[in-house]
Amino acid sequence: MTYRKDIQILRGIAVLLVILYHLGLAGFKSGFLGVDVFFVISGYLMAVLYDKNNKLYFFKRRAIRLLPAYFIAILSTLIVSIIIVTPNEFNQVFNQSIYAGIFTSNFGYWMQNSYFSKAEFNPLLHLWSLGVEIQYYLSIPFLFYLLKKNKLYFWLFFTASLLLCFVVVKVSPKTSFFMFPFRVWEFLIGYGVAKYLTNNGSIKTSILSWQKLGSVFLLVIFAIPLFKVDGESLNFITGHPGIYALIITVSTGVILCMGINKSIENSIAGNLLELLGKYSYSIYLVHFPIIVLFLYQPFTGTNLQIKNGCDLAILITIITIMSFVMYHLAEVKLRTYKRIKTLMYAAPLVIIAIAFLGINIQKQIYTKEEMLIFNAFADRSVYRCGKIFRILNPTSIACKITKNSSDNRHNIMLVGNSYADSIKTAFANTAEKMNTSVRFLVPNNPLMQGSNITPASLITEAKKQNINSIILHYSQNKVNFETIKNLVTMANKNNIFIAFIMPTPTWEKHIPQALWENRKNGKPLPIQTRKNYDNKTKKLKEALLKIKEKNFKIYNVINYFCNQKCSVTDNFGKPLYFDSGHLTLTGSDKLLSLFKYIINDSKIFSEKNNGKNKNE
Repeated sequence: MTYRKDIQILRGIAVLLVILYHLGLAGFKSGFLGVDVFFVISGYLMAVLYDKNNKLYFFKRRAIRLLPAYFIAILSTLIVSIIIVTPNEFNQVFNQSIYAGIFTSNFGYWMQNSYFSKAEFNPLLHLWSLGVEIQYYLSIPFLFYLLKKNKLYFWLFFTASLLLCFVVVKVSPKTSFFMFPFRVWEFLIGYGVAKYLTNNGSIKTSILSWQKLGSVFLLVIFAIPLFKVDGESLNFITGHPGIYALIITVSTGVILCMGINKSIENSIAGNLLELLGKYSYSIYLVHFPIIVLFLYQPFTGTNLQIKNGCDLAILITIITIMSFVMYHLAEVKLRTYKRIKTLMYAAPLVIIAIAFLGINIQKQIYTKEEMLIFNAFADRSVYRCGKIFRILNPTSIACKITKNSSDNRHNIMLVGNSYADSIKTAFANTAEKMNTSVRFLVPNNPLMQGSNITPASLITEAKKQNINSIILHYSQNKVNFETIKNLVTMANKNNIFIAFIMPTPTWEKHIPQALWENRKNGKPLPIQTRKNYDNKTKKLKEALLKIKEKNFKIYNVINYFCNQKCSVTDNFGKPLYFDSGHLTLTGSDKLLSLFKYIINDSKIFSEKNNGKNKNE
């Protein structure tokens, strides 16, 4: 394949869009679509470079091309993190580096919330795409064998991957985003162009009209900042990967097929983008850890908020210098180093060793009391029903969170937003001891505005699952009184008990952060009294007390957290919250006796009404 300047220009545009997105600059909220451009280019180049008669040589070239800089980026991030971040964040970097060291970063981040969530501290988040790329390389011998055997396989794999991607977006957007099978279609666009529409990667014709058409599609790539893409939307039209990703990848494929005008290639902008494309791999590797570590603040997750123009200028300068160093050190010099293969084999082991060393170093730096604060982030259960359940049961709206119980006559459904999620483990543990089954809703916004879970659909599910009682728990500002009232009325007609657990105390500050700042700088801890809590929840409680149905009862939580003042830690110093309002497992354990009381009440109601029905 002859050298193609237009490919470097595409790379330059793609990496520029991604950087501007990560820098949080206004107008570049869709910049992450640059990664989709990279996937198409990768599929294109691999179709040209792969030699089925010399597979080992292909993988060796790929490894030498990618891995030295890749491992240096991971090791550098690990070492800097040991020095500047607290154990709360380093534990997360530790896990990320292990996943990255074995090329499965996309799996690790899939087990978090989503690419667009900033709750976790993720300086290596950008490596998810390289995990997908490397998984694509590993699939090439098998995939290319089938594609060459019969062209129908190309259309079969492309169509299946594209349709599955769009379907799964409606269930779990992060699964379509992170997982390789749902990205195969993007690589195959590049493959199809290389194999069927070019001469082994070289453009078949230099007809000016073709280049003009390619230039038109280049404008589509430039227009990415104008696209309104919501990465967490459950809709393949507005979500990602969805229609916009298809538009961008097809546009990239057209450019790879037809090229662009020479006047564009040889312009000042074209030359600058070509230079950017030359350094694009190093830029991509170094830019995100630099941004995240530069803006790091304890307990704030992945902070991408740049405060002023000075910080922006410093960041761009550091990224430029480190990209230059990475390119010339790792991409140029190390590739020709005689012992490069030995270094690459040793690198994953070195990453694991340094990660464990960092954990031990930080244990020595901080006291046991401080470590309790840092461990709050991990003192929580898996999110909702877990990702595996969501994938295996895409149509289910609830999952069972208790183990099999000997008494199947009493079944409870726990319903609520993320605040119900934070208490579900303690509630389920109590229920198991009382021979009660508990189901928990998959969506995070049941009965809330915009939710598909309405009172009617919830009662339908309850009857389907033989539910005797529904337990409600929400944060205070997410409760819709009319919705709750309608649910209680419908439940009463079906002899279903409704328990409403009042909101737990919430705070204006992130509790682990406040505890850390108190120890480090002597900043006072936030204070909340019973009176403060009562004032916050007064309107909600007054509204709920107007519901007079016999099947409805309100349960107060205030006595479990507050005497005159409300607590933020237990007696041993363990935080009761992992943020400003969500309970840790330690915090939810404070409510064990309340849960026992609620389950007893629900059983009494159920037995009384079952007996009444039998008599009637």
